[in-house]
Amino acid sequence: MRILPILALALATAGCTVVQREPPVIASTKSPLELRAMQSRLYDTGDRSKTVRTVIAILQDLGYNIDKVDAGSGTVTATKLAQLQLSAAVSPRANRMAVRANAQVKLGPQSNQVDAAEFYQKLFFAPLSAAMFLQASADAEPAAAEVPMLIIKPAMAVPPQS
Repeated sequence: MRILPILALALATAGCTVVQREPPVIASTKSPLELRAMQSRLYDTGDRSKTVRTVIAILQDLGYNIDKVDAGSGTVTATKLAQLQLSAAVSPRANRMAVRANAQVKLGPQSNQVDAAEFYQKLFFAPLSAAMFLQASADAEPAAAEVPMLIIKPAMAVPPQS
């Protein structure tokens, strides 16, 4: 008989517990292969650290605040307007560097995967590609000391004949 009131009290208090839930993530409608294709580009360089520095510079140029950089793994995480978070990972592929970007928009408790190819191309990879091209061009130019100097001797004046 004593167990019945204790059981009733336990059941009454169990219904009052508050459960914290993670914010919902709205899944992309694209397949993983489609997402990877729009989020990834290969660059003709073997220098991972230079590529990571270029990613950081481009993100800053685009108005992002750099939140975290892990040079060892080649990842950069940045936020723009407190709602758009972009993570980029740089990894070697043969003699090239692969850059993969992943963007999420946070609206309140929800987090939405950006799955528009135009976003990644126009708002990340186009500026990054231009910067990588300029960096490669600067690296290819010989230093001033390496340029051979041409010495031009003045021609001797020929006296006029009379």
